[in-house]
Formats: sequence, C-alpha cells, structure tokens
Amino acid sequence: MQESIQTSGSEVSIVIYDAPLPPRYLRFSKRFLRFIFVFIPLCLGILALALFFWGLGHRLSVAPKPQIPEVLSEQDAKLLALESELSSLKESNSLLMEKLSTTGAQENTEDPYLLTIRKPYGMQNLTSQKLVSIDQFSVEQDSNRVSFKFQIINANAESRVVGYVIAYLLSENALVAYPREANAQMATGIKYSAGETFAVSRLRPTNAEFFVSPAGKEMNFMVYIFSREGDLLLHQKLGPYKVEPKS
Repeated sequence: MQESIQTSGSEVSIVIYDAPLPPRYLRFSKRFLRFIFVFIPLCLGILALALFFWGLGHRLSVAPKPQIPEVLSEQDAKLLALESELSSLKESNSLLMEKLSTTGAQENTEDPYLLTIRKPYGMQNLTSQKLVSIDQFSVEQDSNRVSFKFQIINANAESRVVGYVIAYLLSENALVAYPREANAQMATGIKYSAGETFAVSRLRPTNAEFFVSPAGKEMNFMVYIFSREGDLLLHQKLGPYKVEPKS
C-alpha cells in the first residue's frame, strides 16, 4: 500500500491574504491551539461555576428561614381538634360504661322536676357543680308562635361542654316542648337525646320556638340541659312573662 502524501504533524499553518500585500504565512503549534480553545474556556467555565455557587451559598446564608404556609397550620389545627374530639368521645364512652355497670334499675325512676322527660338510666344530678348557666333572656310573641331566646354559658372555657337542651313553655292552656319534634314523645316520656344538640366553649345562643298561642295573663319557661352521657347539668324556671293580648 502507498502511504498518504499528507501526514499528521504537530503544527497548523494558516495563510493570510491581504492584497496588495504579499500573503502572510502563520504557523501554530497544535498544543498551543488546544490550550487557547479548550483549556482556557474550561478554566473560565469552572471559575464561573465556582463564583455562582459561592454567591448562591452566601444568599442562602443570609436569607430568612421559610415559614410554614397557613394552609398547613390550619390542617394541623383541624387534626388536633379531631384528636381532642376522639379523646373526649373515648372518655364519655368509658364513663357511660361505668354507669351501666354500677347503676341498678331501681334508680331509673321519674323525678318530679323533670316534667315529662324520661329520666336517663344512671343519670347524675350535676346541677350543683354549675358547669353551665343561661343568661340574656328575651321573649318574642306573635299570633301563633312564641320565641324564647337565651345564651348557654360554659363556666370553664378551657373545657367544651357537649349535650342536649330541652325547654318547656307553661301557660294556662298549654305545656309545649322544644324542640318541636319532642312533643310527639310527651305521652310516653321525652328522651333527653331528643333535645337540641349543642356544643359550647364560651357562649352558645339558643332560640326555642313554641308553635302555640298561650292563654291567660302569664307564661313560664323551664330549661333543661343534659350532658352527652345523660347527666343533668341545669334545670331552671324562668318567668313569669306577660302574655301579650291577641290583636
């Protein structure tokens, strides 16, 4: 085989024509060209990256710490509330099971102050502890309805109270219960769980509506508040209130 006329050398030649001047003949070493076009750009790139990361690290060191978004905080609060609710339910169930195991049927008798409410099995009268109270009473009347408004007040704002509220309107011609659906149980005895459910941390407004037109000159109200387990927390008579004449 014949060898190639052109062989790879260690130099590169460049001819520059600049008429009318004679051509210029330049020769460069390949090692020098690699240094110019490869090594120097590579060093400059490494230096630029080093300066970039140095500046980024400095900015991160002086930047304020990121704060947790409010959405996550709200989710954590809801989770804590649910855990507290679950703990409260477990405690209530434990107390209820203890009552059922220690209370005899002979205690499940009617008490005169309960009116037509059926005494809950194993009920404890906790009214002396004054866990809740009622205040800010107001009465509104029209032709066939009486609205008795009041606030349920929790004595200990750090511990939420959950239970049921039942109210009665007593007049010369009527004994009416609230909630309205509870009147259907009056003949056999109203269950405490038929009352309006509530949960109060501080204040809880209640609007007891009685769909009746009271007769006579005055009327009274009786309010009963039971815990979720059926313990009596409050019974209070309010009145007398004047019956407005029918228009």
